[in-house]
Amino acid sequence: MQSKSLSVLILTLGLAACHPSSEDPATARESLDRNLEPRKVTEIVPEVREERPSVALVGEIRAFDTVRISSEVAGRVEKINVEVGDKVSQGQPLLSVDRRTFELRLRQAEARIQAAKASLELARRELERKEDLVSDKTIPQAAFDQAQANHDLAAAALLEAVAARDLAQHDYEVSVIRAPAAGAVIGRSVVAGQWADVGQDLLEVALGTKVKIVARVPSHWVMALQGLDGFDFTVVPHQPPRRARLYSIDPVVQEASRSFEVIGTAPAEGLKPGMFANVTLEAPDVVQSLWLPVSAILTSDTPKVYLAQDGRIAVRRIQTGLRDDGMIEIVSGLVEDERVISDVAGLSRDLPVEVVR
Repeated sequence: MQSKSLSVLILTLGLAACHPSSEDPATARESLDRNLEPRKVTEIVPEVREERPSVALVGEIRAFDTVRISSEVAGRVEKINVEVGDKVSQGQPLLSVDRRTFELRLRQAEARIQAAKASLELARRELERKEDLVSDKTIPQAAFDQAQANHDLAAAALLEAVAARDLAQHDYEVSVIRAPAAGAVIGRSVVAGQWADVGQDLLEVALGTKVKIVARVPSHWVMALQGLDGFDFTVVPHQPPRRARLYSIDPVVQEASRSFEVIGTAPAEGLKPGMFANVTLEAPDVVQSLWLPVSAILTSDTPKVYLAQDGRIAVRRIQTGLRDDGMIEIVSGLVEDERVISDVAGLSRDLPVEVVR
């Protein structure tokens, strides 16, 4: 019986040794901290940079203005004087519609003017004779009134003939289609011998001696580009950049792409519509930015930095931006002169630390 009691006592003592009494978590933490040696850390402040934010984009060259050339008169295309790619000057003949018909109409109109002039001269002389006779009361007033009406009709017929001649002259002149301004031919949709209707597109001409440089810019750059007056661009690698003068900034951000167009202009020398352009947009105003070394930022999840507060590590979430040679831009979450731990490796929240100056 004594042997059995002794065994129970030994088993009870063994279980007690394997399951120590539980204690409060805070007490356990304090006990653990007393056993941990504070980690020695150093602090740094963010590097402050003053610079103009810039963004590199791929743009395109567009014609400054384009016009579709059509004919004001219908007829068969007689001759085409230009080809795609040709440079043209203002007033230069581009193509002509068969002019023979318009020349005949013009000659016919000229002949009608001569006939109208002869009729008017005859009516004028008749009116003068009737005027003398009516004054002597040799003929009745009605005869004079008829002569006056014939004269007026002849004068009106002459005016009509002159207008018809002017219209025929206009048609004859516009049967040669000329360039409305200096530029270059960028499209042709007609061949010699083809019938051309009024208003039908025949040629397309890029006007002017300038081109547009167009780039689509992400929407978050809207405020940064206030006051922009121009930008640099290149079309050939390793060549000095060219300067484009600001033409317009799209007032609306496109919903599909969340971007807007910035358009500049530049002389067209060596540039052709359709070419790609490497565009660099630089904000006109200098802004300050904060930068930290990569070692000071925990980037495994949401970017964070560690701060030493009351002998322990505190965590601060931040928003990062660009990277540059081992440095990361701090967009938000820190202010200038705020101290952070310089190396976050092996550290965690609430760990006791000692700042080494």
